[in-house]
Amino acid sequence: MHDPRRFVATQCRLAAALLLAVAALNTGCISTDRTVYREEPRMKVEFENDTAARIFYEAEANMRDRHERTESRTEVSIPVVFDHKERVVTGDTIAFNQAVRRCDTNGDGRITEQEARIFAEQVAKP
Repeated sequence: MHDPRRFVATQCRLAAALLLAVAALNTGCISTDRTVYREEPRMKVEFENDTAARIFYEAEANMRDRHERTESRTEVSIPVVFDHKERVVTGDTIAFNQAVRRCDTNGDGRITEQEARIFAEQVAKP
């Protein structure tokens, strides 16, 4: 009659062939590559006098020169099936707003000459 070992070997071959066929059909790859530019509205700020404004803007420019734009990258991938890359780049207004928040220590929206000098000293330190 039928040899059970031969029957099992045939089933194994069929299973292997089916597995190879499914693997060959599923070799497609979903891939995304995205760059996101993050911006926010520029904060309104007043200055006590022209000296305060000049000191603040000089310090803010020095800070920007040393700390270029920030950029973060995220990459997720499952080989052969899925690949996702995302890059987030922050804009200039975010850096400006952070400088205003850091300088305006009492949060009243008005930068005094004293606040500007303290901010400039902090920025000058390495």
